Amino acid sequence: MKASKSGRPRRSHTLGACRTCRRRHVKCDQKRPVCRTCRTLGVPCEGFTSEVRWIRDDGGSPEPEDHNGTRRHMYTEQSRLSMSTSLGSSLVSGSVSASLAEIDLRTRDSDRAPVGDIVVGPFAVLDFAPDAPPEMQKQPQGDGAEAEAEDPRSPPQNAPSHTVNPPETPLQPLPYINDSPSHIDDFLHWSDILGLSPEQPGFFQPSMADLDIYFGADPQSEAAINAFGVVDDVVGLQSNMAMMTPPRSAIEMASTFLDAAALADAPSLFKHFNETVVPQMMIMPLGEKTPWRILNLAAAMATYNDLTILGSQSISHARLANLYGLLACAASHLASNSRQTVASSSQHWEQAAHQMFEQAKDHMQKSLKYETREPKRAKYKDQLMAICCLIEYTVISGQHQHARSFMVNAELILRMRGLLKQRISQKARLLHHVYTWLRLVGESTYVLHDYNPSNSFIEALDVNFQRHRLDVAPRAEEPEPRLDDFLRLEAHDADSDLNINEPKDKQTGLHDIHLQDSRSFSDTLYKQIYGIPETWLSLVSQTTRLANAMETFRIAQRSGRNTSLAAWETLHRRSVRLENLICCCELSPTRTDPSKPHGHMLRALNAALVIFFYRRIRRVHPAIMAAHVDTAIASLAEFTSSLPPGQSTGPGAAWPAFIAGCEALTAPRRDSIARWLENAISTCGPAGFRAARDIMVELWQRQDEHLHTNRNDPMPTWIDFVREKQIWPLFC
Repeated sequence: MKASKSGRPRRSHTLGACRTCRRRHVKCDQKRPVCRTCRTLGVPCEGFTSEVRWIRDDGGSPEPEDHNGTRRHMYTEQSRLSMSTSLGSSLVSGSVSASLAEIDLRTRDSDRAPVGDIVVGPFAVLDFAPDAPPEMQKQPQGDGAEAEAEDPRSPPQNAPSHTVNPPETPLQPLPYINDSPSHIDDFLHWSDILGLSPEQPGFFQPSMADLDIYFGADPQSEAAINAFGVVDDVVGLQSNMAMMTPPRSAIEMASTFLDAAALADAPSLFKHFNETVVPQMMIMPLGEKTPWRILNLAAAMATYNDLTILGSQSISHARLANLYGLLACAASHLASNSRQTVASSSQHWEQAAHQMFEQAKDHMQKSLKYETREPKRAKYKDQLMAICCLIEYTVISGQHQHARSFMVNAELILRMRGLLKQRISQKARLLHHVYTWLRLVGESTYVLHDYNPSNSFIEALDVNFQRHRLDVAPRAEEPEPRLDDFLRLEAHDADSDLNINEPKDKQTGLHDIHLQDSRSFSDTLYKQIYGIPETWLSLVSQTTRLANAMETFRIAQRSGRNTSLAAWETLHRRSVRLENLICCCELSPTRTDPSKPHGHMLRALNAALVIFFYRRIRRVHPAIMAAHVDTAIASLAEFTSSLPPGQSTGPGAAWPAFIAGCEALTAPRRDSIARWLENAISTCGPAGFRAARDIMVELWQRQDEHLHTNRNDPMPTWIDFVREKQIWPLFC
């Protein structure tokens, strides 16, 4: 009787064994370069043979043991070299980046015919044909005809609707800057890729950053100055064997090389951010523990290690946005710091900062769209620290056109995710404090609102000042929290929010992100982070909010709208109480050592707060505030002279210098504030100091002309100037 099929003996050998195991007819585990079977038996392992052998063009025959599976090249080496050269020179400037930019511009060309092809690249493989009109679509497109343009990791379009939960609250779109081929760095050419040979060592392996740069090389050295590239998404590095495998297309290959080039300067930028940028971002020298080092820098370096050393492919867009945003801050600071950067390096860092910012902005957009909710939800702290880093980049670079969108999206993230948590961690609170500083100080100089009153504003104004009870803390079950535009003014019981002696409860203190309530909170962290009391920031917030409400009310009165007299009386009563608090805060002695920088800066901030109140609320003549201007100027000069020499500390805050300098009418006062700003510009990179100087110089000219020619109209102020120019000076 024949044995059944199941009773047959199983094979005892495997394919792909080493030469030694094949000769000895034993099972090989195929571990390379030396199998463990040979290592256990103590015999030398003779290695493995390749499955495919290429026959060289010199006519030599393969070894006898490798005669199976040999292949011959279809073309000679000279033919292949000629073909690669021809393909590389036939493209736009021979550049990968220029070809990609050309494709991008052609797809956005509104004058292009609705039906047609866009064919760019070697062998015309990049075919970008637009979708046909509905009447021409007789059959569905085949597989591979459509590409996901938003996110390569997003689910397919035919997936069930419950697999992806987009945010119900509409997100404000981040601004986008179109690039042209003239702005693309042509450092990577098609000929560089098409001319590579698989026989060259390190083929398809991205270059790693030199570890010497990581441990303290000069950012301006020639080894640290490399080109940056812009890619759509970051592809993690593979293992050594995987990197020896050619990518599936030239575009994927170019993306790999561009990623490696984009992060080549990362170690030196990390060092510059830690040693120079962070101290100058703090308005007072407070030591080493800052949120930027504890959170942003640590997270960015961890992301860089995962991306380059560990080769991880599961990095969220929020973490990548924080990485590229931090590198953009360091590169922008290097580009604007003329004392430490030569002209050629300055141009390199400026281009690098722009490209890094585009990377960070793109990843932040994808994170807001895909990672705010399940299933690909990113960590809350990653999203908030990334968008705060982007806000800081706009402050350093002076790109105010992006700051508004970032701040609104930061508040959206905070309200949708952070304030709804049952327990707010210490790291999350640090990020909340950073956001509050950026938002409140930035909002104080934002006067580009539409102050024309609407019907809803008049109704809300009357209702708010008539009711007597209002819940301050946000409701946890609120599905779509309302974003704050600093144009509405909430009412409280007998204006108790201005009672500075009454303490806040813990829930109110944690959820009052814009400090509408000026009562003291014992668990605040502003002194530890910025060296200022929370009361000062609260008074800035309430002054800004009250000034916006009063400006809207004045416009409503001039336009003949039906306004409430009780509402105006309440606004006036609030301004009187706020004036008393600000003046008492300015007159109260500081508890810090007067010989240290902290005391001088606090006096400058308090004096500038008084000037800010009388400019935005009372609208008085600048001559009335001369004494407060002198106090602010003298305190800033004493702060600079008391800074420890030889340390990389910032020149202080530009906000008090701007607020006080715009009210200076005499030449000595103007010269003093101008010298302080020039000294700050020469030692610091942020664009806020330059913006303050430029605005004040032109404003002083207008004020002088007004004093000599026209004394009937109101004196020109910085508020009128920035509204006319449609700019937003950022001093946070």
